[in-house]
Amino acid sequence: MNKKTHQLNIQGPDTLSLDLVEYPSLGSKDLIVGIKFCGICGTDLSYLSSGGLIGPQNEPMPLGHEMSGIVIEIGSDIKDINVNDRVAINPMGNNNSIGNGGSEGGMTNFLLVKNAVLNESIFKLPDDMSFEIGALIEPFAVALRTINRSNLNIDSKVAVCGLGCIGFSVVTLLSYFGYKNIIAVDLHNLRVINANGLNAVKAYDDWVSFADALKEFHGEEEVFGVPVSNTDVFIDCTGNHKLISDIINFSKKHTRIVITGLHQEQALIDFRSVLMRELEITCSMAYSNKEFLESLKILSKDMIDQTKFISHKCKIQDHKKAFELAKDGNLASKVMIDLCN
Repeated sequence: MNKKTHQLNIQGPDTLSLDLVEYPSLGSKDLIVGIKFCGICGTDLSYLSSGGLIGPQNEPMPLGHEMSGIVIEIGSDIKDINVNDRVAINPMGNNNSIGNGGSEGGMTNFLLVKNAVLNESIFKLPDDMSFEIGALIEPFAVALRTINRSNLNIDSKVAVCGLGCIGFSVVTLLSYFGYKNIIAVDLHNLRVINANGLNAVKAYDDWVSFADALKEFHGEEEVFGVPVSNTDVFIDCTGNHKLISDIINFSKKHTRIVITGLHQEQALIDFRSVLMRELEITCSMAYSNKEFLESLKILSKDMIDQTKFISHKCKIQDHKKAFELAKDGNLASKVMIDLCN
C-alpha cells in the first residue's frame, strides 16, 4: 500500500480541503521535512478568498509557506544537511514557490523541498529555538526587507499602517534596531495593545487619533497651505487600496511610501498630489536569502515575546477553525497549524 500524507489545499474561492495525497517522491537533490508548525499568513487568506494564486485554478493549490520542522530523508546529492536537522524552509528558495503557487505547500505532514541547498532553501535552527519561532522566520524576513527598502536613518520619523503579523514584525524590528519615533495604526484593538507594549511605539486604533499623533510626535508642515505631518516614511502593511490616497494626502514633500501589504484591488492614485509633493513610492516583496538568514539570527536572540505573536495553535484537522480565527484581528494574532504528533 502506498504511503499517504495530508495536504491542505484551496479548491476554489473560500473553499479549503484537507486531502490525502501521495507521500513525496525523493530525488537525489531533494529532501523531505517532517513539518512541525506552519503559520497562516494574510497572503493565505487572500489566496483563499480569490480561489488561488491570482484567481481560481484548474488544480488544487497547496497552502503553507511559513514552516519549520525536522529533516527526515535526504537525497544522495545533498550536502551539509543531515537527517534530524531542525530547520526552517525558505519557500521561495531555488524557485520552489512552496505554498505560493508551486506544487508543494507547507500545511502538510511531509514536505518535499526540491533542489535543497543550505542557506538558500533550508536554514538550520539553533537547538534552543522552538519550532514555533522557526515558523516566524519567514514573516520576519518579509518585515526585515521592508525596513531595508525604506532607506531609513536612525532619526527617521516612521509611520506603520497595519499591525498584522508583517506590520507587527516591522514595528518590533524597528524598536529592536533602536528607532525612536514610530507611530502605528490598526483597526483591531488586540494588535494595537500588542504594539504599544514595545519601546518607542505609539499605536492607535483609528485614523483620526493616528493622524493627530503624527502631527504631535512627528511635527507638522504645510503643503500648498494644507497642514500635513512631518513623517519621513509611511510603511503600508494593510493591502487596503483606499488607504494609499489618505497616506498621499497626509504626506509632506519628499516622503517615502513603502508598499508591502498585498493589494487585491486596483488603487486609484492621484498622481498630481504625488507629483506636487515629489513623493517616492516603492514596494517590498518577500526577501533575499541573506535577509532570511539575518531574520533567523535576530530571532535566535530571544528578542520577542512568543505569546504576543502566536495566539492560537490548531491541529490540521481543525483547519476551518484556524482560518476563521486568522480572519479576526480582534481575536487572534498569528494562528499556526500544529503538525506535531
